[in-house]
Amino acid sequence: MVDAGVDGGQSQVRLAIAGRPEVHAVDGVAHSDGDTVALLVDRIAEAWAAARQDDDELGRLVLGLTTMPADDGTAERLADRIAGATGAREVWLTGDAVTAHAGALPAGDGVVMVVGTGIACLAIDARTGATRRVDGDGFLLGDAGASFWIGSRGIEAALRAFDGRGGATALSGAVEERFGSLDLLPGRLHAQERAVNAIAQFAAVVQDQARAGDAVAGAILADAADEVVTSIRAAAGVIEHSPVPVALAGRAVAAGTPLRDLIDERLALEPRLIPVAAAGSPLDGACAIARDGDRPGYETLIRTRRSA
Repeated sequence: MVDAGVDGGQSQVRLAIAGRPEVHAVDGVAHSDGDTVALLVDRIAEAWAAARQDDDELGRLVLGLTTMPADDGTAERLADRIAGATGAREVWLTGDAVTAHAGALPAGDGVVMVVGTGIACLAIDARTGATRRVDGDGFLLGDAGASFWIGSRGIEAALRAFDGRGGATALSGAVEERFGSLDLLPGRLHAQERAVNAIAQFAAVVQDQARAGDAVAGAILADAADEVVTSIRAAAGVIEHSPVPVALAGRAVAAGTPLRDLIDERLALEPRLIPVAAAGSPLDGACAIARDGDRPGYETLIRTRRSA
């Protein structure tokens, strides 16, 4: 019997069996992709089929999902269908902020901020049990400072320069290189099957242009850093003690990226917030919960389905 964890993001869905080093990645799932329940079931079944060895049977499967269902009925339906597709005896569902927190801060105390296609930000006060989730509201309503947020503003800047509303920027050429002519670009992008992912991937180009000195790209990243730190500060408000450990995770804020440098500069001005290295990834957190079972601080944040 093996246990496994899933990091279910918009760009990738990744699955690993607890205690094994291999990671199996398949296409991610975003709310804009359609029936997220059906898509998640298909993706996770695909990843499990690639991960299992010989006669592996799945005990506890823990999923940290960007597209975590908001209502109990949909969550129950998702858990039932995943159990049917994988044979898992237990399916635990939670948001990606929870598995990110478990991976980055094993002591269960502090703020984790994951900057991916969207935002996952969660604070837990291990002494009081208080929790607070900030943003993570999806590309239509929030995820301020995340990769889609940055990428969409980079493309918008190119379009504004193209039609005369904005100043010149190196992002214009970068957008054309990635997506083709700026003429009729919005229609082409809106028609893409996975437009959210395509736009989010452009955030890396915005970072490259900012590093090269483009003022418009630099301003976008400065605004993104402000948004990220604002969310961290808001999350930390639920923690009564000081200092508050803050762990950053996600490729968009990897060490040495312009965005990470800007965030670090702002955190240095916040004496209550102490940056710490993330101990592990959201996938590591999902596997740790799968291996350990119930963990203090996360009880109210996880939905569980156990076979009779």
